[in-house]
Amino acid sequence: MNKSDWLHDYKNRQVKANEAISVIQSHDKVFLAPFCNEPQTLVEELVRQKDRFEQTILYTLNIGSPCLYAHPDAKSHFIIHSFLNSARLQQAYENQFCDYLPVNLSQIPEWLKENPVDVALIQVSPPDENGHCHLGISVDIIHTLIEQANVVIAQVNEELPVTHGHAYVDVAKIDHFVLSNRPLLEVYPAAGREEEKIIGQYVAEIIPHRATIQVGVGRLADSILNSLRDKRDLGIHSGSITDMVVKLMESGIVTNAYKEINPNQTVCTTLTGTKRLYAFAHLNEAIHLQPVDYTHNPAIIAQISQFCSINSALEVDLLGNVNAEQAGRFPIGGVGGQMDFIIGSRLSTRGRSIIALPSTAKKGTESRIKLSTSYVTSIKSEIDYVVTEHGVASLFGKTVKQRGAELLAIAHPVFKEELKWQLKQSVY
Repeated sequence: MNKSDWLHDYKNRQVKANEAISVIQSHDKVFLAPFCNEPQTLVEELVRQKDRFEQTILYTLNIGSPCLYAHPDAKSHFIIHSFLNSARLQQAYENQFCDYLPVNLSQIPEWLKENPVDVALIQVSPPDENGHCHLGISVDIIHTLIEQANVVIAQVNEELPVTHGHAYVDVAKIDHFVLSNRPLLEVYPAAGREEEKIIGQYVAEIIPHRATIQVGVGRLADSILNSLRDKRDLGIHSGSITDMVVKLMESGIVTNAYKEINPNQTVCTTLTGTKRLYAFAHLNEAIHLQPVDYTHNPAIIAQISQFCSINSALEVDLLGNVNAEQAGRFPIGGVGGQMDFIIGSRLSTRGRSIIALPSTAKKGTESRIKLSTSYVTSIKSEIDYVVTEHGVASLFGKTVKQRGAELLAIAHPVFKEELKWQLKQSVY
């Protein structure tokens, strides 16, 4: 398509936010662009028009979103189906208009093909000279979403960085454009607690030089990344990267020089951080964003040697089963990409899967190492190491009794005797 054609389409498809959202009707299925790329102008208009909706379904993946659609007065107007939860959805769960969809991130594109939606709300940059709008800080499932949705509405935001990888979409594939420049959603780093810093140091001991790593987001993840400052020539192939990755790349710790695929590139599907990260990624050929069916595909990950998946958990049982989804009545996380990366690491030559978590919860009143978990996100046979501030449990190739002993050794001392007693009374 030549410039005059796509520019004509782009201008003709520009509408106000209220006009764009007016195409959505009661009972429609609406998918909101995930993570920090959730289009806030479109979401705000959607919430403003809520009174005309009855049980309109919203699909979400939440990191960084204010979740405006989860306010109690949205009940009866919206039904939220979330693949990845946050504390900001708790009110919607309590008011019974939110439900959890446990689907591995790598499989959401396939889920979309089997469950097409009516409307996609996304966020893009203004088109470049080739008629390409860039997805900026998150590629995730957007390409499949655009192909499968009946109507695609894009908030056009000049604040979005232009990123490399499969991070653009043709103007022709978008039905309506809403021009709205505004600051991007940000997730700010927080200083690690003492036990998280110790956990980071233990994890660093397991990571070899020239390994390729995947790490999640949050305070513990940043503490782990900060502990890798003595490593050499690390690579990154991850779901998300944060501001801490900028430090590792600038200091030469992360070079990606020894990756068998995507050499010299930090690969991820989304940026979860602040303006510093977004500015660093802008036009940076050392960072490539790819769809989740690439970044989270175990067959792709298996091509990278010494791949280390590093994930967190809410609790781990004495067999090594991992709960990373739910504590109490409501989901506070999700399966996300944990099993995708764990399986990939197990297929990788000299790869290893690592679960890291503090030994206690609720201000030290509850052990995170338990006889049995309330939910299972990742299964015992796929976990190589579990790390707390009390050490490293090595699980691969261990018997049930040996696993129990390894995990008891890294439990908080206050809870060890009770756990030993529970283990003796169990069928393990």
